[in-house]
Amino acid sequence: MSPHTSKLENLIDVAQETSSDKRRELLEGVTDLFLDGETMLNEQETVIAAEILGQVATKVERDVRARLSYRLAELDNAPIELIRQLANDDIQVARPLLEHSTGLSDDELVDIVNKHGKDHQLSIAVRSEVGADVSDALVAKGDNDVILSLVNNDGAEISRSAMEAIVSRSESIKALCEPLLSRKDLPPDLMHDMFWWVSAALKRHILTDADIDEKLVNKMLSEAERNTVRAADEDEEDEGNLNRVERTVRRRMRLGQLNQDSLVQYLRRGQLPEFIAALGYLTDIDQKTARRIVFNPGHEAVAVACRAKSFDLSTFSTIVLLLDGSAENNASETGGTGAVQKQLRRPEEVAGLLDLYKQIPIENAQRAMRFWAIRNKSLDNGKTVA
Repeated sequence: MSPHTSKLENLIDVAQETSSDKRRELLEGVTDLFLDGETMLNEQETVIAAEILGQVATKVERDVRARLSYRLAELDNAPIELIRQLANDDIQVARPLLEHSTGLSDDELVDIVNKHGKDHQLSIAVRSEVGADVSDALVAKGDNDVILSLVNNDGAEISRSAMEAIVSRSESIKALCEPLLSRKDLPPDLMHDMFWWVSAALKRHILTDADIDEKLVNKMLSEAERNTVRAADEDEEDEGNLNRVERTVRRRMRLGQLNQDSLVQYLRRGQLPEFIAALGYLTDIDQKTARRIVFNPGHEAVAVACRAKSFDLSTFSTIVLLLDGSAENNASETGGTGAVQKQLRRPEEVAGLLDLYKQIPIENAQRAMRFWAIRNKSLDNGKTVA
């Protein structure tokens, strides 16, 4: 007779007892059999031990079940039915298993995410490995704290669709922005989407420090551009569809009369609509994106557009000062409702913006402009970049 079998028979006798102390003794005794690394339980012994644990675990106090979960969480040979039972228990009992047990399948974890609340979801989100299906469920069901925990977990596999949902949420939940931009699996097009709402420091990170696979990006952009070229041809602007300003600026572009000096002259004359139209035509982006660049607070987006065309630093500096002046004049004339957001920049802020301009590699600026142009065309045609 196996020594384990003899011990099991003694424990079965203890199972007839009804006192809490005896049940606790029983649970500890059977759990010890699974923890004994010297002699493995045979198949029959495993079935008996698992059955005893499952029956008794439902009859003991929560703190006893919690201690049992902690002991079983690190075991590869823990009884699966008991693991499932305890993982669906109160969070004090379920937490160690949800966070550490390898006995729970992705399907079972998804089921727990859907059936239970925030505490269970948070425990699953910090597992050392989180599969894509589990991440999808957490993003669909979890609140901002759950999603933040998932994003901070380098061991979480996050699908493209889930990443898009998280990026979209980051526009209003600023705490998501930095950890999202720190992830190596954040698609570069989504990174550039985030540019519009992240802090100045994170904009700098996107433009100068982000670790991007250039070959992958070029392949992605080339494929996206091929997918949008037909739609762009079909939507080619007709003169009749342009407003007066756009028609005038477009004719100057065709005549080769637009350059960085033209942009400065438009602003000096207070012709902000003409400046926006010219910026769009010079940088080969649509008018919608050109307006977004000009109206985005901080002027980092203007820095990207100017850097992509290799404008002189002095030209960029003049454009920024004139844009700020245009906002101030417009605000005084319209009671504070200028089109460009008025900003009273401190000298150090201006210096930081000019330093950023010098730090942005031209190829990075050109890549950002391509992403923005393609994204807008894709959205207009109901497609995504990737």
